[in-house]
Amino acid sequence: MKRLISTVFVVLMVATTLFAAGAKETAPRLMLSNAYYTAPYCAAYNPSAEKTAEELGYKLTVLDGAGNQQTQLEHANLAIAEGYDGFLYFPADVDGALPIIEALNDSGIPWVGVNAYPGDKIDEVGMKYYVGPDASSHGHTMAATIKELFPNGCRLVGIEGTAGHMQTLYINAALAEDLDGRYQWLDRQDCNFQAEVSMTKMTDMLTAYGLASRGGRIDCIVSHDGGMLTGVISALEAAGYGPGDVTIIAMGSNQVLYDTMASGWLTACSTQDPVAEARLAVETLNKVIKGTATPGWTKLPTPVAYPDTKDNFNWF
Repeated sequence: MKRLISTVFVVLMVATTLFAAGAKETAPRLMLSNAYYTAPYCAAYNPSAEKTAEELGYKLTVLDGAGNQQTQLEHANLAIAEGYDGFLYFPADVDGALPIIEALNDSGIPWVGVNAYPGDKIDEVGMKYYVGPDASSHGHTMAATIKELFPNGCRLVGIEGTAGHMQTLYINAALAEDLDGRYQWLDRQDCNFQAEVSMTKMTDMLTAYGLASRGGRIDCIVSHDGGMLTGVISALEAAGYGPGDVTIIAMGSNQVLYDTMASGWLTACSTQDPVAEARLAVETLNKVIKGTATPGWTKLPTPVAYPDTKDNFNWF
C-alpha cells in the first residue's frame, strides 16, 4: 500500500512538473529589438519594458540591435520564424527602417515602432502603431516655461544640436510658433550635441552679450540637451558666473540635468522619461495583440521639471 501511494505521489509530481513546464512554454512571447541597447537611456528603458511585459503576462526578450538595421532585420525574421506573439522595433535610423517594416507587415505579426522615428512620418512607411517622444513637444514645453518665467518677454541665446537634425528642426519650429516678438533671440548656435563645442560657443556669446544680471543682455539660455549643458556651465564658471546668475532651460531626463538642478544652475527642464516610455510601448503592443489599439502615434508626455519637483521624475 505504501509503495502504491509513493508511486502515485511520484506520478503526480512528474505531471505537475510537466504541466508547469508546458505552461512556461506556452506563455506569450514578445521581442524588443533595440538599436541603442547600451545607451544610458535604454539602461532604464529595457528593464521597464521587461517589468511591464511580465505584469501583463508576457515574456519579453530584449535583443541588442547594435545600431545596425541588418541586425534588426535578423531579429524581426527570428521573431516571425519562431512565432513570437508581438514585436517592438526601436530602429537604428529612419532611412534603413523600410525593409524591417515591410518584413513585419508582410508576416502579420503584431508590432509597434518605438522611440527613434519621426511620428508624423509613420503613415508614409506603413508603420501602423508608433510610441515615442515628440521633439516638437519639448519645444512647446520649453516655450511655455519661458513665457511663465518671463511673461513680458526676454532676450535669449540658444545652444542647439546639429543643423538639419530632426530634433533641432522640430524644437526650433515649436519655439518659433509659441514665442512672439517680445522674445528676442540674440544668438543661436549649432553645437552638434558636444559639450566642448557648446562651451566654446557659450564663451563667445558671453563675450558678445554678457548676462543681464551683470549689466549685459542675456536673460535666458536654452540648451537642447544635457550634454551640451555641461559645456554651457563650464563656460559660465570660467567667466566668473555662478548658479542663479542666469535662467537656463533645457530638455531631457539624463542624470546631469537632475544634478544641475540640484546645484542651482538649471532653472527648469522639459523631461522625457525612459521608464514611462517603455511602459507605454509594451502596453500599446498588448492592445495591438488584443485588437483594442488605436492606430497612429501615441505620444510620450514631456512635462516640465523644476528643482522643487525633480524628485517626482525618473532620471538616467
